Amino acid sequence: MSTVNRFVSIAEQVSHSIAPQWPLSQWIAVNPFWHYRQQPLADVSAHWRYCAGSRLLMSPEFYWQQWQQNQIDAGLVTDHMVHELQQRTAAKEPLPQWQNLSRLVDKYQQRRRKMRWNDEVVLQISQTCGLFMQFPTRFQQAGKDSSLYQHWLSISRADRGIETLMDEAELNDLFAKLPDDPHQLIHECQAHFLSDASDYALRCYGQALISDLWGWAAAFAYQDERQGSQWVFELLCIRLAWEYILWQLAERTNTAVYQQLQQALAAQVDNCEEQVAHIEQHNAVLWQWQAAYERSQLKALQFSPDIDDSRHLTSKTPDVQAVFCIDVRSERYRCALEQAGRAFGFGIQSKGFAGFFGVPLALQTKERDVPHAPGLLQPSYYIKAPEPKHSVTSLLSNLFNTPVSMFSGVEALGLSKLKTLLTGIPGQLATANGGSIAEGTVCERNGEASLDTLVSLCQQALAGMQFDTFAQHIVLVGHGSHHSNNAQRAGLNCGACGGQTGALSARVLTRLLNDSAIREQLRERGVGIPSATRFYSALHETVTDQVVWLTRTVPSEVKRVFRAATERLTDTGMKSRKDRKKRSGHWAELRPEWGLADNNVLFFGRANRITSAETLGSNFLHDYYSERDPNGELLTQLLSAPGLVANWINWQYYCSVTDPKQLGSGNKLLHNRVANDIGIFEGNGGDLRQGLAWQSVHDGTDFVHRPMRLQVIIEADEATIERALAGATAFNELFQQQWINLYRLNTRGELCPVMTK
Repeated sequence: MSTVNRFVSIAEQVSHSIAPQWPLSQWIAVNPFWHYRQQPLADVSAHWRYCAGSRLLMSPEFYWQQWQQNQIDAGLVTDHMVHELQQRTAAKEPLPQWQNLSRLVDKYQQRRRKMRWNDEVVLQISQTCGLFMQFPTRFQQAGKDSSLYQHWLSISRADRGIETLMDEAELNDLFAKLPDDPHQLIHECQAHFLSDASDYALRCYGQALISDLWGWAAAFAYQDERQGSQWVFELLCIRLAWEYILWQLAERTNTAVYQQLQQALAAQVDNCEEQVAHIEQHNAVLWQWQAAYERSQLKALQFSPDIDDSRHLTSKTPDVQAVFCIDVRSERYRCALEQAGRAFGFGIQSKGFAGFFGVPLALQTKERDVPHAPGLLQPSYYIKAPEPKHSVTSLLSNLFNTPVSMFSGVEALGLSKLKTLLTGIPGQLATANGGSIAEGTVCERNGEASLDTLVSLCQQALAGMQFDTFAQHIVLVGHGSHHSNNAQRAGLNCGACGGQTGALSARVLTRLLNDSAIREQLRERGVGIPSATRFYSALHETVTDQVVWLTRTVPSEVKRVFRAATERLTDTGMKSRKDRKKRSGHWAELRPEWGLADNNVLFFGRANRITSAETLGSNFLHDYYSERDPNGELLTQLLSAPGLVANWINWQYYCSVTDPKQLGSGNKLLHNRVANDIGIFEGNGGDLRQGLAWQSVHDGTDFVHRPMRLQVIIEADEATIERALAGATAFNELFQQQWINLYRLNTRGELCPVMTK
């Protein structure tokens, strides 16, 4: 393969390695290194630290502080580790990092009061991308400007202001001479300044370039996956085009700078592998400390021995069974509900299950389909949405949720709405209300779903919930978050429901399971739901811990025990539920809830094995009974669906703590929605921000999310776990390459590490 073709191939590989970021209306947590799961974490960490400065470890000072505060078990630490950490802490060694030409020019050229090149490059490309997405009918139709690269090229050639702003008379001529085809651009760049670069050096350079616009790349990766475009590749070519321009500009106008660029680039090309190896060696002991820190924190999670030979089975059928999404906020409510049931003498059994309840739905609206399923799954079933009614409240909510919203809102409403401005504009908690949703026909792509299909859907959902008996009252409880002043608010809804609330999934499955024809077919398949059993749907609102009933006729005793559970829940740092509700609707409140902060454990087993109350709110609890899954088939499904969703959530939070500057989204107070809500700016420019806002992981004094990789614990024997791992390819890759930690819970209540192969 020729050097040029190799460069094109490597650029395409770099483009395909960017994890997608969902638009704000469907915003879900994503592992930004998802496409690197097949590579060892330590290797990826060192490589990206060199290429982009990305940090996947905390600083040496963090680990030293944890050690000094006895947060790390001395039995997990060696003298060598302590000595090496002391050296890292004292030396404060700056690690090497690849420098793009724009940064090198800024370093070598004295621009004084002029704008820095790297800032201008990122700003100009970002604004062009914003136009491209803001006006799709203008810029994305077939024709001259049908591609992102051609759109950028046309705008750049027509814009005379860049030359004036940067005070460089050659710019317009250089833009005019850029190739119209991005592949030809790569050819010319290779010929001019990359002819001697190895494949690894080209990969480092490509990743360094794309990291300058990582937010836009992630947003375009989402679009590419859905429409077959190549916008991430074209974005990389646009960024490379600027490098080519700066190289030529220096060659034409500044011999001294040009010579320095040549020397610096050649040194990077020649030494990049050594530099990455140096970082990997530097990080090796820090990964040991990270593992010790995680294992030490995990010790707070205590389990009871399994002394019940019947393995959780009871002779008495519970009065109520409540199936909650495995979200960490649901764990607290499950505990409170069971306590309330005991206080009332009411038998309560809670279960954890993925929040979409095994029904991969999409809501069909006039504009588009809105998935209510995990990001890695495609919806199989569809419900038509009713036409939206534009109430005064919804219009006000829109006014106060757009860029410069305060000013447009006040200008439109005047002082008559001063009180509303100060107290907040409440949004709407999505409960999937409306006749065509609650009672609508479940369809597939080719038409209405058959009875046999719906029966199979229900059978699979019930099998996943592993009912051994059916109570008279069974409640499916989804969850959603109701608050203002957060462009990323969808991320605090249900990750298993595509950033929506769990209301639609709970409503639809409840209706199907109450259908007499479906029950009759289920009975013929060996799933006998008693005639007296009724299913109800509800929504747990996670800011106030209120439960919204989605079923009209719910027995009063069932409502009473749920109401008692809400009252039992302890405060979360706010004075009362009334205060929490008030703050959730206030436009100036930055921390209405912590969301999934401090998530760190995913447990597949019996929740009643957990005995430690202090870990409440950190665990994803998915009920699993291995004795009913002898072949590990269900466990394979659990690892492949909720296991991956939990990894995405955990790594989004993890990266937002280890590298808040690049992998987080900055100050929530400064967030502005961009280009039809494709993402957010922090302020009014720069790259799109990805990851979580600082306020989502920090309380102003300390982190509220501990930087821990997901600790997955499975209550099953070794053979079952091995069979499940063999079938769950993506999850097994995460485990084998140490992106997650995996343990087996034995009958003595001990955690046994599962070893990689």
